[in-house]
Amino acid sequence: MTSTLVFPSDSAPAYPSISLELPDDWASFGAAGAVIAAGRAAPSGEFRPNVIVAVSRFGAGYTLEQATAEVTAQVTSIEGVVELGRDTLPVLGGEGFRIEFSYTDARVGTLMQGVRIAVIENGPVTDLVQITATATGEQATTLWGELRDIQSSAALARP
Repeated sequence: MTSTLVFPSDSAPAYPSISLELPDDWASFGAAGAVIAAGRAAPSGEFRPNVIVAVSRFGAGYTLEQATAEVTAQVTSIEGVVELGRDTLPVLGGEGFRIEFSYTDARVGTLMQGVRIAVIENGPVTDLVQITATATGEQATTLWGELRDIQSSAALARP
């Protein structure tokens, strides 16, 4: 006998619905593994500052503490990384975590990234939402506040 599993369904729920508020000079684009990707307009050949939202699915019971430890371990494993700060703060209207850091990328030089995470219980599973802002070091000197504002605008639509 066979059975059929459907996505979304009660046993395989849809990903959370998430929104971002973008300034006028920003637009969406496609990015592998992202549920939302948005970038600021940039001259041809320049790095495009961006905010990427990704969702990863885990089993029930996955915690923000586990996610924080895993994200922090990923960041600290980057060669030459300089951590710029971390703290707990609300993300998507609930408990969350933020870490910001910089490192050297062979293609564009210094990159600055900020990652905010939230863990959302979703029926029989838990979804980890990561909201990552990225800019070059030079761009970050004038745009980091804008990138943080976009990350802060992330909202979760609840049924």
